[in-house]
Amino acid sequence: MKEEQPTTRVFIVHGWGDKPGDHWMPWLKGQLELKGFTVAAPAMPRTEAPAIGAWISHLRREVGETGGAAYYVGHSIGCQTIMRHLEQLPAGGTARGATFVAPWFVLTNLSAEEEPIAQPWIDTSIDFARVRSRLPELTAYFSDDDPYVSLDNQSLFEQRLAARTHLLKGLKHMGVESGMTTFPELLATTLKALG
Repeated sequence: MKEEQPTTRVFIVHGWGDKPGDHWMPWLKGQLELKGFTVAAPAMPRTEAPAIGAWISHLRREVGETGGAAYYVGHSIGCQTIMRHLEQLPAGGTARGATFVAPWFVLTNLSAEEEPIAQPWIDTSIDFARVRSRLPELTAYFSDDDPYVSLDNQSLFEQRLAARTHLLKGLKHMGVESGMTTFPELLATTLKALG
């Protein structure tokens, strides 16, 4: 008798200053639910001043200790949170994969108020080999005119995490500021990965 695979859960992690109902996230959640997936879009704590420990702990509580059959979609600092969560999974903890939107290791054009909030995320190292070992598949979307995420990040994600990257035109930080309340490419990538 064939052993039944656990159902994949999808976690959508929003960005800094955002909430689960922002941008294209509610649309993506609804589309995936229509396809029969269990989707969680947790409201991350203190979103105006995100802290690494608080965000990782919150995601861990949502997902569970081992990660299980989880697939992740992150936006901006949500991608950082997902990487750091995967890094901290116990031995044997893995994910099905992830899709990142406007992910970053370095940021540009931050205000004086934003810099001290972002700096720990930029300065605190990530064990990329460990993340790669838990993340068999990663796709990342970048925009050619993102005011915060320079294109250097695209090559960094390719080098550090073997990400398949896509460069989109004229979508800024890929949220409502550029009219993105849907994201068909992201849905297609996610559905293909969930196969």
